[in-house]
Amino acid sequence: MISNRRRRSRFICTGLMLLMAVMALASCSTPDQTADSTKNGQTPIQQNAADKKLVMAYTWKPSGVDPHGDSSWDVMRSGAGETLVRLNEKLEPVAWLAKGWKQDSPTVWTFSLQDKVTFHNGKRMDAASVKASLLRSIEKSHLAKDLLDVKSIDVSGPLALKITTNQPNAALVSNLADPSTIVLDVASMKDEQSYPAMTGAFKIKAFNKDQSLVVERYDGYWGEKARLAEATMKFITDGNSRLMALQSGEVDVATDIPVDNAEILKKNDKLQVLSAPSLRTHMIVYNMESPVFKDAANRKVVDSLIPRASIVSAIMRGFGTEASSPFPSILPFGKVERKALDGTPEQLLTKDGWQKDAQGTWTRQGKPFEVTLLTFPQRPELSVMAEVIQSQLLKEGIQVKIRKVENIDEALTKNDWDFAMYSMLTAHTGEPQYFMDTFYSSKSEANVSRYVSKPLENILGKLKLAKNTAERNTETLQALDIINTDLPQSFIVHPDNVFGVKKGVQGFTPHPIEYYYITAQSDIAK
Repeated sequence: MISNRRRRSRFICTGLMLLMAVMALASCSTPDQTADSTKNGQTPIQQNAADKKLVMAYTWKPSGVDPHGDSSWDVMRSGAGETLVRLNEKLEPVAWLAKGWKQDSPTVWTFSLQDKVTFHNGKRMDAASVKASLLRSIEKSHLAKDLLDVKSIDVSGPLALKITTNQPNAALVSNLADPSTIVLDVASMKDEQSYPAMTGAFKIKAFNKDQSLVVERYDGYWGEKARLAEATMKFITDGNSRLMALQSGEVDVATDIPVDNAEILKKNDKLQVLSAPSLRTHMIVYNMESPVFKDAANRKVVDSLIPRASIVSAIMRGFGTEASSPFPSILPFGKVERKALDGTPEQLLTKDGWQKDAQGTWTRQGKPFEVTLLTFPQRPELSVMAEVIQSQLLKEGIQVKIRKVENIDEALTKNDWDFAMYSMLTAHTGEPQYFMDTFYSSKSEANVSRYVSKPLENILGKLKLAKNTAERNTETLQALDIINTDLPQSFIVHPDNVFGVKKGVQGFTPHPIEYYYITAQSDIAK
């Protein structure tokens, strides 16, 4: 495109010889060209190389981009949001927006903040803005409220923050890495015409509900500048559709690809499969208010009939390990065994008043052992597991109706289900308290099983007071003993993280922590 100045120069030089006009034109346009070439310290060639765009086929459809709502993980994965603390590959808390911290007493922590951090609207981040953001996250997110258990937040300096908890919370620092605590300029949420102003290497460019989230490089970023100019997360909830989008070249990265197609991708010389062990657990959650599963004996029978070994080999294709607790055995508190069934399934059901009819179906008081199992499309292997479990239980005289729902978390808030396939990161902070507090506290909205255990809650209280790792591990093992006895959930498999990517994509690394997807280091060869 010819600049206005260049057009004016051509007009002024009219009448001169062609060669002189060209020379004059070049001379007149030199200042602008020089300015463009040195913008951001880059030559034109470097600028073109840096203007790279990456497209990802993403598993979920976030309802919005408010980082303090249900979409916090999606916002974090886009590279737009940051928290005070992040977790490294060893699951250790390290400085991010917080430069450092110290514990002043069992319930008081002081955090010092990074200097020269700006929000995406150009405003400076300081202790007052971080306080306002944390208070908003606690108000909007039940996870943030449960995890932080904050009594008060005080500004003790321009870049210093004092957080006081209601009771000792040894996991506070790690919990501040949770996406529900993303830091934003609260004032930016009052303008419905703009997107949240956060601090990440990318800022939100466009959110198209049910379709995509687009982020672009934030040039005012306080850290290493993003290598990508733009990244798009396309919301494709069906696993096979994500796979096809990758194979066709429509996208550069596909998250959570169906593991049974991993071998197909490996044979494609333009694509590669990336995988790593995860801290995720695929499980069944029982509705403790279900007429059938409020009875522990029925939960134990179903749990004993789940063919875990076959699921790992046939469905997961080896991309996972059998689960005996919510936590994988790579963690020191994950080395536990499942409780053995006290007798055979037949003996247990008969003792509980069930009897088989002429068709081989278990009945009690004239009603069949018939239950509704929920599953959802975002993790396709769970639906296959549901069918395998359905078949296995049918052989034993238990009838299962499978119902697929689009939003599993929304479906679980209702009471028209008996059990459900579910998947959750259970130790993404490298410690157990996150999962325990959110899944088993009677006060937590994330207690989807509606499970209440006084002995377990007593242990959870002790877990918060534990002074060292060994003590915390001991308390956790005691808690797991109660969970594996009561069985509010059946833990099936710890899956690997499996992604498909184009060769040439860089800086996209499978990690036990699943919310650092797009980062400043993300890149793609042009």
